[in-house]
Amino acid sequence: MCFHPMGEAVFWLKPLYQLGFVCFFDFYFWIRVTQIYF
Repeated sequence: MCFHPMGEAVFWLKPLYQLGFVCFFDFYFWIRVTQIYF
């Protein structure tokens, strides 16, 4: 079994990056909605 630190880092960072992007988009959308209604 060979271990690739870079591959491991990419494997872990990619879902975190996607999760952060989704959270940011959700927050941005929530700001837009609250500005429209309030």
